[in-house]
Amino acid sequence: MTVLVFLLLYTIILKFFPPKKPNFYYGYQLGSAKKSVEHWKLANKYAANYLIFLYSSLIVLLLLFDYLGFNGGLLVLPILIMGLIAIYFSIERKLKAKIAPNAK
Repeated sequence: MTVLVFLLLYTIILKFFPPKKPNFYYGYQLGSAKKSVEHWKLANKYAANYLIFLYSSLIVLLLLFDYLGFNGGLLVLPILIMGLIAIYFSIERKLKAKIAPNAK
């Protein structure tokens, strides 16, 4: 759970202090995010919101499992992986939908 709390704090920082332009150190680095500054800003905006929701949900789920006396670590890990994959595809789909009509 400590890792999820750290990731949540990092994502909150990403939300309130988003990177201004594409770089290799800070921000959403996947897919077509680095195509342009507009892609970069949209990808980081969506990623921060989705990741805050994902990490917060998993922390609540782990706290619930702990309260019930159940070790939910093995259940939370696949949910985390599937959530990250879903976030990637969702961001790519939103980037294509938002940017493509403006490019014409």
